[in-house]
Amino acid sequence: MKTITSLPGQVVDLTNCAREPIHIPGSIQPHGVLFTLHEPSLTVAQVSANTADVLGIEPEPLLGRPLDGLLDEGALGLLAEALRSERPQENNPFPVTVGARAFDGIVHRHLGATFLELEPVRNVEEEGAWPLQRLLQRAISRLQAAKSLRELCDTATTEVRRLTGFERVTVYRFDAEDNGEVLSEDKLEGLDAYLGLHYPSSDIPQQARRLYVLNWLRIIPDRDYRPAPILPNLRPDTQQPLDLSFSVLRSVSPIHVEYMRNLGLRASMSISLVHGERLWGLISCGNHSSPRYLPYALRAACELIGRITSQLIGVMEEFEKLELRKKLRGHQERLVGAMRAEEEEALAGLVKPPGDLLALAGASGAAVFSEGRCWTVGRVPSGEAMTGLVAWLRETVKEGLFHTKALSGLYPPAEAFKDVASGLLAVSLPKPVPDYVLWFRPEIIQTVNWGGDPTKPVEREGQELRLHPRRSFELWKEVVRSTSLPWTPTELEAAADLRRYAIEVDLGHQVIREQKAVQARDDLVAVVSHDLKNPLGIIHLQVGFILRALPLDREGPWRRIQNSADRIQRATERMNNLIRDLLDLAKIEAGRFAVEPMPEELESLLEECLEIFKPLAEQKRLSITQKASHPEARVLADRERLFQVLSNLIGNAIKFTPEGGSIQLTGETEGKVVRFAVKDTGTGIPEEQLPNLFNRYWQAKERAREGTGLGLYIAKGIIEAHGGKLWVESQVGSGSTFFFTLPRVA
Repeated sequence: MKTITSLPGQVVDLTNCAREPIHIPGSIQPHGVLFTLHEPSLTVAQVSANTADVLGIEPEPLLGRPLDGLLDEGALGLLAEALRSERPQENNPFPVTVGARAFDGIVHRHLGATFLELEPVRNVEEEGAWPLQRLLQRAISRLQAAKSLRELCDTATTEVRRLTGFERVTVYRFDAEDNGEVLSEDKLEGLDAYLGLHYPSSDIPQQARRLYVLNWLRIIPDRDYRPAPILPNLRPDTQQPLDLSFSVLRSVSPIHVEYMRNLGLRASMSISLVHGERLWGLISCGNHSSPRYLPYALRAACELIGRITSQLIGVMEEFEKLELRKKLRGHQERLVGAMRAEEEEALAGLVKPPGDLLALAGASGAAVFSEGRCWTVGRVPSGEAMTGLVAWLRETVKEGLFHTKALSGLYPPAEAFKDVASGLLAVSLPKPVPDYVLWFRPEIIQTVNWGGDPTKPVEREGQELRLHPRRSFELWKEVVRSTSLPWTPTELEAAADLRRYAIEVDLGHQVIREQKAVQARDDLVAVVSHDLKNPLGIIHLQVGFILRALPLDREGPWRRIQNSADRIQRATERMNNLIRDLLDLAKIEAGRFAVEPMPEELESLLEECLEIFKPLAEQKRLSITQKASHPEARVLADRERLFQVLSNLIGNAIKFTPEGGSIQLTGETEGKVVRFAVKDTGTGIPEEQLPNLFNRYWQAKERAREGTGLGLYIAKGIIEAHGGKLWVESQVGSGSTFFFTLPRVA
């Protein structure tokens, strides 16, 4: 018995058992003896203190002594042969004789220690009973003939009880929360029935569950044993407690002994049922009237039954999943087809075959939320309630798939609509504001028959809290509300698959919409290039004729007509430039922007550019110069497009450089490229604006009315079409330098 004094506000319950070091109890059950050995000398490093009772030899003289003076020659040979294997336990048991007494030798290695355990040979077969091999063959044959999980569990309990003679054998299954349920029972007449009872997860602490997975069989022949300590109590080589995780004689937790006493058990044996790496359940054997010792060979037969039962459980569950998958696949295919048939909103198609949407998840109601709209089928909460639920999901749940059988425990407002939505399965589609498909299950009021009150693992005695297992195992009924049937793994898998298909279909719809948008843009470009550009050209040409035909008149009415014509001409020039930029933008984004590069002399390009922009610079009293590091160098450039780039860069430099400043245009050869630079002494560009500078339509706030925001974007596209790149370096107050590269002609 363990006594725990609780601190103010501290919760004390059987979860404290999870910290009990049951793998290093420091003692064994005394119906056998344990040695740890040094290899290869096989001298005794540690020994259990009960050797005098079992072997007739005191323990202390055995320490440091080789086994050849204790075991017979045949046993030593078998032990040495086992230890030559990486898995010596596969040779268990082997016969050992000490004095006139026969033992089963059981060997294993763990964490650098070599263990030898000796159990007296016991014959529990009754007179006239079938041989063990024949009993085992019959048990395996019957297990393999089982057609259902229930029949399999019933067969396992019957055959294990027939083999072992225990007064009660049950099959015990764990749920997702590790609570146990008795699925099958074979018992001595007159004992209370446990069939259908549930037991809380706290009855078996987590570290005990881990050992059940490691060790398929665990026996406690007599709960009233007196533990035999290990001598010395620490390992001589590591000064650590001896880890007995794989010892068949490992001593039992005092809490578990008390649990057996409260349950009225004198002896017990458990056989693990493992599916994958998870403890699925136990074949639990119990004797109420007397101790029960079983020899190793009989226990090995029971372990084999446990392993075969585990495999058959896995096969049956996988078969059931496969059948359910086949059934759900048809619903899934129709739902995917309905989504693909929708031209606009893919998710809207899910409600077109409403029976399939509900059947896919075994739901009584479903709702689809997409782009601010909602479609429902079956029994669902009110619109307002679902709006609040979706808002909670968007704020709280980050997983693509979410499920619960007790929604109100996580989202308290759901208590108001538990009759239609105690259970929720939700999948979300990744969008800026996620879309959702929701399935609902109604409240199922259940009466759970517990083997005793699971809520009272702690009793108060005076000022102390005594930690102990439950004392009462009388039937205790609990009515469970606000829960639905749980969602099965296969249903969750089907919902996850539907989510994946919905994402694929939605992406396909987006591609189609983008293709339509591209076509609409191309149509617009055709209209702009033909229906707008040509009339603007005519307007520009006719205005030119008018200007040339007007008489020179500096003061009279002809002057006002001339000014109006000038404004019309400048407006048409701006519109032509805008049309040109829009056409270039469309070509760049469509990946159809083309240039026609030709070899051009570097110095000639720079001089021509300087000649074009020098008058504009001089109007603002700016100095503009050009310099080529190698005047004879040539570059591959589309001359017209290159001047479009330089026009933008130099024009910006003139615009943002104060009077008296300077602009320098340079071209330098660097290996296989020529690096151009337009450097000014203007106001500079703030650092936070630099990442957006080459984005389309982007303009700094203070410059928002000075252009379309397409110039630098198009310039970058032109340079990249040449195979070069464009970038900028700038410092506020010192000016900016725009660089770009073009291929050099070798």
